[in-house]
Amino acid sequence: MFSRGEPPKFEAAVRAPIYASAMVWFSYHGGHSGEFCGHAKGQLRSVVEAALGAGFTTYGLSEHAPRYQLEHLYPEERGLAPADLEDKFRRYVESALELRREFEGRLELLIGFETEALPLADWPDKMRALRRSAPFDYIVGSVHSIGDTWIDLNIETSERAARDNGGWEALRCAYFDRLAELVQALRPEIVGHVDLIRRFEPPDFRFTEHALHHAERVLEAARDSGSALEVNAAPVRRGFGPVYPGPQVLARACEMEVAVTLGDDSHGPDGVGVGLDACLEAIARAGYREVHYLTRREGQVVLASAPLCDVHPQRAQEGEKPGR
Repeated sequence: MFSRGEPPKFEAAVRAPIYASAMVWFSYHGGHSGEFCGHAKGQLRSVVEAALGAGFTTYGLSEHAPRYQLEHLYPEERGLAPADLEDKFRRYVESALELRREFEGRLELLIGFETEALPLADWPDKMRALRRSAPFDYIVGSVHSIGDTWIDLNIETSERAARDNGGWEALRCAYFDRLAELVQALRPEIVGHVDLIRRFEPPDFRFTEHALHHAERVLEAARDSGSALEVNAAPVRRGFGPVYPGPQVLARACEMEVAVTLGDDSHGPDGVGVGLDACLEAIARAGYREVHYLTRREGQVVLASAPLCDVHPQRAQEGEKPGR
């Protein structure tokens, strides 16, 4: 059976794997809602209700971190100021904490946020301060930009980033290097969409060995930090390719004994849980026999482990057909 080996000294009490003895169903990257994210849909309450209805035992909410400079706002945020995003983020935290109390006993809600490698001058300090600003259970360490340019917004901005960095191969390596740097600096519980840089590539795209060497830096950083790589359903749900990370990177992660977990990357109630079956299939094909997940034990959020056969929606165990 896949084993993570010795837990790291950093936060070893909450990062050491604990083995589950019952069915579990979980996701940690997602829970975005139109209430707090301009490119998502629906209310946060609707997202949580969808997670409960889909048979989740644990569901993580991970709203995007605010951007602190006007030039980094998303297109749908035109007319807003960075201060508006900070206020919206505070309201997200308040709402999430209230929902966690309301759904206690029916659904374990964990509250986190998804990072940015922005602003360029001091993003590690900004992200650490944001984590200290509220009683977060975890963070998702993600990179969506190189320099001041988004690499997953549309093909035009990605091509501009490639030109600015010396071509696509150089951009891929720069992306992996920045993600490795972020994991080392922030030690996130979850590492988000590891090979997002292939967002606009064809479904059968393969990295060169040179680029894979840079991807291995991310895997090493995750293993050393006790982080779990999310296997992200977004490409399958949106119909543009295999899950993140693709077969090449996921197989390397298994060889290097890096823990993996699940993320639906939902941006509204309709996306909750969709595509996680494909994530589990990819995990199994890569050679894993177990999946890791975050859960609360004795007041602390810990990293637990469950065999693949025990990872499925709650209502499937109760004799109902699972809806994925």
